[in-house]
Amino acid sequence: MAGARLFVVGEQAGRTNTGPKGWVGSLSSMRSRRLSTGTDVYAATQVQTRDDTSLVSTPSVPFTVASTRRLIRKHLTDEWLIVALAAALSIGFYVWYDAHGLTAAFGDARIREVIARRVVVSRTPGLAQFGSTWLPLNAIVSAPLIWNNFLFRTGIAGSIPSMLGFVVSALYLYRTGVLVTSSRAAGWVAAAAFMLNPSVLYMQSTAMSETTSVTAIIVATYYALKLLRTGHAADLLKCATAVAAGTLVRYENWVLAFLLLPVIVYAAWRRRGYALAEAWTLLYSMLAFAGGAAWVLYNAIIFHDPLLSFFYGQSSHKYYENVPPELVPARHHAVLAFKMYGLTVALTVGWLLVALAVLGLVALLWRFRLRLATLPVYLTLFPFGFYWLVLYQGVNTENLPQFGQGPYYNIRFGLLMVPAVALLLGVLVAVPKRVARHVLVAIVLGAIAVTSVVEFSQTPLALREARHDPLFVSRTDEQQAQWFTSNYKGGTVLIEYVNSSSFMWYLLTKHDFPDRAFITDANGAQFNEALAHPESTVTWIVMNSDERTLTSRIYQTFRTSTHWRKYFVRRKSVRTPYGTTDFYERTNT
Repeated sequence: MAGARLFVVGEQAGRTNTGPKGWVGSLSSMRSRRLSTGTDVYAATQVQTRDDTSLVSTPSVPFTVASTRRLIRKHLTDEWLIVALAAALSIGFYVWYDAHGLTAAFGDARIREVIARRVVVSRTPGLAQFGSTWLPLNAIVSAPLIWNNFLFRTGIAGSIPSMLGFVVSALYLYRTGVLVTSSRAAGWVAAAAFMLNPSVLYMQSTAMSETTSVTAIIVATYYALKLLRTGHAADLLKCATAVAAGTLVRYENWVLAFLLLPVIVYAAWRRRGYALAEAWTLLYSMLAFAGGAAWVLYNAIIFHDPLLSFFYGQSSHKYYENVPPELVPARHHAVLAFKMYGLTVALTVGWLLVALAVLGLVALLWRFRLRLATLPVYLTLFPFGFYWLVLYQGVNTENLPQFGQGPYYNIRFGLLMVPAVALLLGVLVAVPKRVARHVLVAIVLGAIAVTSVVEFSQTPLALREARHDPLFVSRTDEQQAQWFTSNYKGGTVLIEYVNSSSFMWYLLTKHDFPDRAFITDANGAQFNEALAHPESTVTWIVMNSDERTLTSRIYQTFRTSTHWRKYFVRRKSVRTPYGTTDFYERTNT
């Protein structure tokens, strides 16, 4: 039978027989037939021996170092090895930081877990519980797990999206490095720069959104690069899907969605003119911008304000106008904005790696110039320009003690530059040939290792910010939760997520507080009823003065009215970093 191969197996494989029906004769005959016909010949399923007919079976291969090595090479590819290493690092550092009580050090991490929980477990579960400000993808990924009390209270459900994103990011950085340079070494260097970054390793252990945002950027970049090489519609779909996912994680990813569009359109036009450019534009736009469009529509339907999310939930749309100048020191100061974000990136990835990445950028320009096929690599630098503009416009800010601005704040913004630095390091090591390349790879990997060790010894930058979180430092919410649990005897609690989310997180995760005991500003009509008639609807009122933004409806409603006071008595008043929290309990009268 043509096209098949001869398999010789069993005991008979070890015999030598020179007879016409023996193995040597059979093999010689079949070899002659193969050579004469130019095809492999499959021996009959029954092979005639001297005495009997035996069925062909699997060959017996002796166990040797060489065979083991071949087996490993066949099944344990670079990609599988990177996935295994990334998964081990992810789990190991999650366990370490969880054991030290640091996975929820960020106040935002606690709030994100509470939001994901209330979507599935609350008085009014549903899509409206995603809120109006933070994009929902992390909460969506956590939702299938966070309903479980164990996974919620241990923090595993909240950290799962970041941990998965860490592994996927490492894999796709390797793939991108190999795709751009045709060098496995470049892929390994890019993946190592990401996997061994101390701030990344901490952030992937938390419920924060930076890691998954980075993942979307890396995956979108990889498929954009593939698309420019293959022209396959499947790569366009994958790229647009990754972009759309990113637009549901952080608003920074919306910028990448717009930046990729002209690159894709121009690539299509270069390939087949207007017709393909139009097709790719429509296909990419329908997918890539679907996430952002859905979020704007969601706010319009649920909160009757399509722009609400861009102003931190303030319907007046004057959030940025009300920020005091001292809180946004880089506003309208271009040089200071550049210095602030530049220092943030340098402290996040390390000065040595920044210097090597600059050399990698020079190598990229020298080797590829501005070729269309490599343009997406340059786009990974967009976070630097984006955050410079954010700081310059005063839309947001950072605090760095090096500039006399107080404790660290928002320096985790530097994480979005890690993919660019990692890829540029990969490009750098791919420039030399042969021996020189091996030497440079060793040098860069050594620099990555040394930077990682030094940064861990000095505390990762992102962890420094988390440890300076006002509520984490003061432990006020944790102490309030202990006091409240010891005094709570049942009933409903009127409370608001404004400045009280962290307190609620401690109640839910550390004291097994019932989720449905809360009546919050996320419960719509029930919340309005409780504000109007607290004496008949709630047992406790937790009121925060909210001195920073004055947006607490509980505070605004009850600070001037008096009718409710004859039914409630103040049990405790606590000064917090965000105002004063008063606890009122309903009396029996």
